[in-house]
Amino acid sequence: MKTIKNYKYLMMLAVVALFASCSEDDDVAVAPASSNIQVVVESFVSSQIEVIGQQGTNNANIEIGFRLSEHSTSYRGSDVIIAYDGSEYVIPAGENEVVVGVTNVEFELDVPGGNIPYNGLTLTSQIDFTANFEVEVANRPSDLVVLKSGFITVSAVVYGQLPPVTAGQINFLFDWSPNDSAGNDLDLRLRNSGGTQFDYSGSVSNYEDVALLDSDPDDDYNVIVDPWSTSTSSIAGIMFAMHPDGTLEVFEMDLSGINSETTFVQVNKSTDMDGNVTYTVTD
Repeated sequence: MKTIKNYKYLMMLAVVALFASCSEDDDVAVAPASSNIQVVVESFVSSQIEVIGQQGTNNANIEIGFRLSEHSTSYRGSDVIIAYDGSEYVIPAGENEVVVGVTNVEFELDVPGGNIPYNGLTLTSQIDFTANFEVEVANRPSDLVVLKSGFITVSAVVYGQLPPVTAGQINFLFDWSPNDSAGNDLDLRLRNSGGTQFDYSGSVSNYEDVALLDSDPDDDYNVIVDPWSTSTSSIAGIMFAMHPDGTLEVFEMDLSGINSETTFVQVNKSTDMDGNVTYTVTD
């Protein structure tokens, strides 16, 4: 009888050992927090909204993302949760990056000496990643996460001439290459669909500007480039449309054979029942 009792006892030990072994195998899929995993997180710019810059402090909207590098394979196939700016973003198992969406960043631009070309000068600024972004891996101990040092680069186009921001009106400014055969002057006109001309023109050196006012009637308007001489054969120009809220639109075009009826852009002015004015510009 003793032998039978001992046999039952041994069987029970074997069953317990089997279950303990299965439990240990299940835990291998996700590394435990105490396993001293090092995760390196670095930033990248997925896309960037066009920035019109100025000398000094600027702001840019960029679509930023984060990716795992170097020791990321230590996660053994489990998801990684990146905590950034009060939100959490999941990098699924088997992938190494996540785009977190549009973020506003501040940067400085130092414009070099000399003249800025009529069509702008592209400048870049490097933003210190570690100084401006706080990132942690939410489902792992933060002391095991390395925030990779480095920079993200933001580009901006700086122009020498920009129209003023004026409440209640949209300002158009036309600038052109001084190397083209445009002479010393071009006229910029506003003409509505009925042919009536609304000309608020002022010439300063190499550019012309006009403004469409709140007091002008709702209509479709042509913004017309009128050369001082009919002998002008070609011109590389750029049109700025500055809205009352400071929103800037930029249009570039190579005008060949321009004349007094050449339309560069069109603008629609509409007023709603509450008196709010909207300007829509198309090229």
